[in-house]
Amino acid sequence: MEFRAKSRAPVMLYRVMKKTGQTRCVRHCQVPLLYEQCFPPYKGGRGGHPLRAYVPWWCCAFVARFTRQSFGGCLRAFVPFLSDTLSMSVRCHPIDGYSDEQLFALMQRVCTDGFPARFEDVWRAERVRFRETLRRIPPAASANASILDLGSSRVWLPFFQELLGYRRIVLNTSYPDAGFVSESLKVEGARPANVSMEVFDVEREEFPFDDESFDVVTCLEVLEHLAIDPMAMMAEVSRVLKPGGHLVLSSPNAVRTANVVNILLGEQPCGWNPYNGFDTNRHNREYTPCEIDRLFGAAGLKAQEVITFGTKSRGALRDTLSFILGLGLTVIPGTPPRHRRDVILATGTKMSAVIQRRPSWLYFDMAERAGGQTKPRFDRIPVPMV
Repeated sequence: MEFRAKSRAPVMLYRVMKKTGQTRCVRHCQVPLLYEQCFPPYKGGRGGHPLRAYVPWWCCAFVARFTRQSFGGCLRAFVPFLSDTLSMSVRCHPIDGYSDEQLFALMQRVCTDGFPARFEDVWRAERVRFRETLRRIPPAASANASILDLGSSRVWLPFFQELLGYRRIVLNTSYPDAGFVSESLKVEGARPANVSMEVFDVEREEFPFDDESFDVVTCLEVLEHLAIDPMAMMAEVSRVLKPGGHLVLSSPNAVRTANVVNILLGEQPCGWNPYNGFDTNRHNREYTPCEIDRLFGAAGLKAQEVITFGTKSRGALRDTLSFILGLGLTVIPGTPPRHRRDVILATGTKMSAVIQRRPSWLYFDMAERAGGQTKPRFDRIPVPMV
């Protein structure tokens, strides 16, 4: 019965539109109103139209645009129809209204004193990452919306403050003298906002914030640098997030095709991991998309999206090998081609408290083997939220 209703939906839609005199070509801005006229919702205890659950709103646009037109007219109308439909469906984030030049100009409005690199070089190398990441960060839902950026770089501040509209912004670093953040946290010509910088180590210290105090937490290119206790950071992220709050995380992809090429050429597969002689600021462990999903679940977060993007050119030989390997790796079920790109980008929503503080797939529990002489930090009893 359900299949029959779905298959007859376009025909019955045309009959409804013809009966109401709505078979003429309409503008895309009138489509939602037309949809409500054809398929009234449930009101006052009366049932709505039975096809409302089966017919998407853009089907109205399709019928309205192509009805009573010649075949040539349909072809001429197809391109603007598709453009109108996509503009209504996809352009729902503020970043979609900005060109690359406008985004770069916005980034340059932050103070550059002491920054260790030229903004032009940063933008040229990371333009795609900026746009893909910003598209996943939800805009501020209210004037009191807050965002916490772990391991922050000041280049993100103009986007948080102006593009996304956050009025409370907390940046974090464990290297206050490194130049990535400074006390001159001002965006030229921006609306007033409460911007602060907090210095703490995300895996060795508890976050200096109250429970459920942030709407959004971003963790961009930080996870792979953690050398001791990554779940300590994830547990604290879950603690400071409000119920239903969002985590946006990015990290290099351990199973990217470029790593397979490095192995075949007899080189180290992982990314940036040189020793500097005084600390562990390097890529200590890279993760796979499946591991990121499991990491979110252990922290009480529901992964909404885990994707990979970006494929940098590494020379003719490596690019050729990557292409050939990409064709051969499509038959391997463990990691599909969509998970073979360079960078992982994941978004998640807080559903409960921490579920698994030390997941067995990530930790080698020395405490148990030593007879329980030491205890992990931040032990919490998982209590699901109502």
